[in-house]
Amino acid sequence: MTPFVGRSDELALLHRYLSLAATRKGQVVAVVGEAGVGKSRLIYELASAKRLEGWRVLETSAASYAQAISWGPVIRLLKVYFAIHDRDDAGAIREKVASALSPLDPELELLAALLTLLDAPIADTAWRTLEPSQRRRRLLDAVRRLLLWEAQRQPLLLIFEDLHWMDSETQAALDGLVDVLESARLGLLVSYRTGHGDA
Repeated sequence: MTPFVGRSDELALLHRYLSLAATRKGQVVAVVGEAGVGKSRLIYELASAKRLEGWRVLETSAASYAQAISWGPVIRLLKVYFAIHDRDDAGAIREKVASALSPLDPELELLAALLTLLDAPIADTAWRTLEPSQRRRRLLDAVRRLLLWEAQRQPLLLIFEDLHWMDSETQAALDGLVDVLESARLGLLVSYRTGHGDA
């Protein structure tokens, strides 16, 4: 990788916002620019900085070929969070999710929603009888509550890159998180390319 030069002011600004987030003043920062200007490199330099020791960093991205797939970036984020690999079967996925959830959610209230997003079988009959609108609300709530709980344990930086390719459900999940992060130890860093409409 070539030496990182010419973005010290921007990097310092990002660190300032994260310092605020660490004191329970949640922050949302957008890195916006044309293709090739160095958005991803700036984010890489921030996420790998030693000053982020003590933070949990979760990264995901949207992609043009997956724009029609609902929840795509959120699902990728959850797979990183729960350390789920392509080779994991449904039983392994359930075990990983339940194990990680139990300290945060002892009653496992969020388990059915999160397993649904991860395309794992659901044993909960009440979940299967929910109306689509009820299920969607629970999915959004589960993602929001999980990330806010994690931010209570340690400062949390969420990175969503290439949001110009974002699907509507990911947008709804981010909107819901933004609405409640004001007092959370959470930084939300998003990037998107100019010239692709609103993001």
